[in-house]
Amino acid sequence: MCLAVIDFQPQRDVPIRIVSNRDEFRDRPAEPLQYWSKGNFFAGRDLLAGGTWMGVNTKGDVALLTNIRPGYVGVTGEHSRGELVIDFLTGDKNAAQFHQHISNRIPGYAGFNLIVGNTRELLWFSSDHPQGQWLTPGIHGLSNDALNTPWPKLLLAKEQMQETGTKLDEGLLDHGILTSTEIAPPESLPQTGVPVAWESRLSAQTILGSDYGTRARTHLLLRQNGGYIAEQQVNDHGVVTDMARFEL
Repeated sequence: MCLAVIDFQPQRDVPIRIVSNRDEFRDRPAEPLQYWSKGNFFAGRDLLAGGTWMGVNTKGDVALLTNIRPGYVGVTGEHSRGELVIDFLTGDKNAAQFHQHISNRIPGYAGFNLIVGNTRELLWFSSDHPQGQWLTPGIHGLSNDALNTPWPKLLLAKEQMQETGTKLDEGLLDHGILTSTEIAPPESLPQTGVPVAWESRLSAQTILGSDYGTRARTHLLLRQNGGYIAEQQVNDHGVVTDMARFEL
């Protein structure tokens, strides 16, 4: 997963709203959002390494993962990053306990960001910020650098989420969040260690292309009691081709 926007309002009737895009090589095998009976959670499945990029379990615990580009381009880890999401969703530890539990293992993964928690608390930590940080109430963005790094597509994502206000009758599916295919102007591009042409291409919220691009978009809405998770499949032209949805 490469871009997520999180509206965290623990005192509201809907404490968590998340929209996230998974960007990946299109020939990497994966299965769409599904129920994992071994672990009682909902997530897509990476068939190459066996992990996942975002999920929620039947208790309302949430985990989402992005990779980090600056300093980690071409770096491989001893362990698969996708196992972190599964480990949290299938375990019995809260966010703080999980963070402490894996703190010694963080150097064994390639660069990653991880957000874990529930409707009461969300914790972010990463390869570059292993000490972690609790999310304050409000709208946060996460891409391929630190939490709330002001890349153009991330700033736009926060604006998009803000504009939805509390329109929750149909959730987040119809509000166009993270659907922009516009690339950032050259002067706004970050320098993350990839060629400029790739920086430009990756600067769009929805990345187009037949070799690499946005493959899925996940919408998660958690109420104080219940909610849903939905995943849209996205083709190389940025068009939604299929969707799976599960009530929580």
